[in-house]
Amino acid sequence: MPGVLYWGLPGLPSIRTAKRLTTQQGFTLLELMVVIVIIAVLAGFVTVNLNLRNTPKSIREEATRLGFLMQIASEQATYAKAQLGIRFHPEDYEFYFLAPDEKGNQTWQILEDKRLKFHGSQEELEFQVDLSGVPIVLEPLQDELAGLGEETELKPHVMFLSNGEIMPDFSVVVADEEARYRHQVYSGIELPVVVEQLE
Repeated sequence: MPGVLYWGLPGLPSIRTAKRLTTQQGFTLLELMVVIVIIAVLAGFVTVNLNLRNTPKSIREEATRLGFLMQIASEQATYAKAQLGIRFHPEDYEFYFLAPDEKGNQTWQILEDKRLKFHGSQEELEFQVDLSGVPIVLEPLQDELAGLGEETELKPHVMFLSNGEIMPDFSVVVADEEARYRHQVYSGIELPVVVEQLE
């Protein structure tokens, strides 16, 4: 009679049924741990990719930072009674200050201040600059330095004067490579530097 052991106790499985039950095992603990680790690694990749590819946030933050640094440079020029400036390139920028060189001539020199410095971005950025409504062709810094003669110097596109003026009127568009997300940093009327999102 199936389901009854050979010695005849009712309700206990037969030897054949018991053997069949022991061969139907589940996953081992090791197999479960491997699957959990694989899922965790894949979830980590998805999270990292989502964080790294938050392009609108990166562009907004970079434009806001640029506007903030330009305001700091303007205030620093006023307090220190100095002339500061900023020069743009297709993917970065640097600040300048006017100081005497070895011969005593006033020249624009790159400012080595960690606070007033382009620190890079998670996204590939592009800068587009208009000065007094005229678009400026931007070149990488290395190319500009390589093309300098002995009597020439790099000058800033925008100057922050010791009397508090910022000149000339400027408009800087910070965008991603495809120009899908864009913010504009420009000289304002009520505020010296304004940052806003472009549609």
